[in-house]
Amino acid sequence: MKMIGAFVAAALLATWATPAAASGIPINMKHLNDLNEDVTVGGTDMLLTHVYSEYPDYKWVDASGEGVACVDDVARAAVVYLNQYEQTRDIRSLKSAKKALNFVMHMQAEDGEFYNFVNRDLSINTTGSTSKKSFSWWAARGMWSLGLGARVLSDTDPEYASKLQQHFLLANQALQRTVNSKYGQYQDLHGKKVPAWVEGTDAMSNALLGLAEFYQIQPREEVRDSMQKLGRALSEFQYGDYDQYPYGAHLDWTGSATLWHAWGSGQTFALAKAGRVLGNQNWIQSAKQEADQLFSHLLVTGMIKEMAPTPNKNEQIAYGVNMLTQGFLEVYTATQDPIYAKSAGLAASWFTGNNDANFNMYEPSTGMGYDGLNGDTRKVNVNSGAESTIEALMALQAVNRVELSTNYLYAKTFNRQVPVTYEAEGFEAVVGHPTLMQPKDAWTGDALYSGGLMSLQNGDAIQKTIFVNQEGDYLLYSALVKPNQSAAKAKVKVLVDGVVVGTVQDLRSSDQEYLTQVKLTDRIQLAAGPHTVRIQLEADAQGKPVGFDTIVLQPTIESAYFYNGTNRLLKLERNLVEKKNTFRELF
Repeated sequence: MKMIGAFVAAALLATWATPAAASGIPINMKHLNDLNEDVTVGGTDMLLTHVYSEYPDYKWVDASGEGVACVDDVARAAVVYLNQYEQTRDIRSLKSAKKALNFVMHMQAEDGEFYNFVNRDLSINTTGSTSKKSFSWWAARGMWSLGLGARVLSDTDPEYASKLQQHFLLANQALQRTVNSKYGQYQDLHGKKVPAWVEGTDAMSNALLGLAEFYQIQPREEVRDSMQKLGRALSEFQYGDYDQYPYGAHLDWTGSATLWHAWGSGQTFALAKAGRVLGNQNWIQSAKQEADQLFSHLLVTGMIKEMAPTPNKNEQIAYGVNMLTQGFLEVYTATQDPIYAKSAGLAASWFTGNNDANFNMYEPSTGMGYDGLNGDTRKVNVNSGAESTIEALMALQAVNRVELSTNYLYAKTFNRQVPVTYEAEGFEAVVGHPTLMQPKDAWTGDALYSGGLMSLQNGDAIQKTIFVNQEGDYLLYSALVKPNQSAAKAKVKVLVDGVVVGTVQDLRSSDQEYLTQVKLTDRIQLAAGPHTVRIQLEADAQGKPVGFDTIVLQPTIESAYFYNGTNRLLKLERNLVEKKNTFRELF
């Protein structure tokens, strides 16, 4: 999703929503309907969902150089319409769902793969990099819509559902060709064993959702086989723990062991659903791990766009929030543990103004989902394109199904106890000759620098006085560039107030150098007030410099309070040492 213009200061527009009844929030389909255009191709009625819609008149805006509409959006619009029909039996939603599904089927090639965009004259864009025939994002989203449509319509319209099933099974053949050539093979990435048969685990979570829907009406062996292959890849490409980066995240792209982005990260959503359908407790546990660790961490700290490894609070979008919301809800469905239903409501409260901009990112009176916000500037992009509107509606439809979740949909967060990130270039060189390095590009190829680097060689040290707001136990981390395996051994010492509190004996990567986050200390106790933190490098005489990007002070018990507007105060406390989360109703 592009953050395209029309940023409006949140302070001028923000209003807290008035809490609705326990039944949830109104699902208004008006703006999504307004984004649609009815067309007829080859005698078949179809629906185009226009990609962009810009403030102030919210007219259609094409995707320049790509086309007027795409499977990426129309398939997800079909999911929203199918959800609405299933929940309300609204006939208009049923008609729109079918026309959207007709478009998805029209865009499928004879071999089961999909094109993505159509041009203004309704011809298919067959050559664009975001449209060419493939089994990529748009194919996986198409498969989700076809699988859901086949299930939802199997009783009410079996003839049409049969047509959807044929197209779905053709897509499954294309999926099998995509994964089978490398199935069971792994690549080594910085010492991590990475599945080689799925490159984009984020994209393929959509296909797994479709497979799980389809399997409920037709438990065919070839469908189960695809579920097993995708579920295995998604669940195995997961690393970290409560106190180890990337905190139980299902990473998104097998070319990086560092990058996680919120948008499109539907692995927990898909694994919990597929695990429940197949009775695979390992997948449910994998989903539960990310919900307990990374997702719950984000409830406390606030929403982000990505971490790579430093969190980026800018360009927060509905697509990312929906993935957290759906993930929590599917884990709740699989486990029946109410903590996940509450968490889903808290995640979705981003749409009702519980965000860095204090702005309602979904407007019930119009059905608009706004295009994003920046956490640093607290400005909102009040354009309202297809993706933002669809993902907002999808998240809120899901929350409305669970009354316990709706109780927290209008929550407000306050009094957070959260990690603090210090840029390394803000540290003072105190020993040797540390050098400030400014990368030419923030993107390393598989991670992102957050700013400049302090480059340390043997004997160098940097130091900063930090202020601790609350007495307690803390951990220290650093985003740094691990040297390659052939480099000389490098050791980091951490001193607080002149006392050594942590040592990392060997920073080297198992292969090439890469940027990641490293835990520097175990638990250390700090009083409230100022403390001097020193980072010192010890290496062989011929050792290469080590680049330090950030230093992070992390409370071992992080927490946030939530007031849900109905005289309920909730505290979420996350103990990173004991590896547990606790929800406490205070009144």
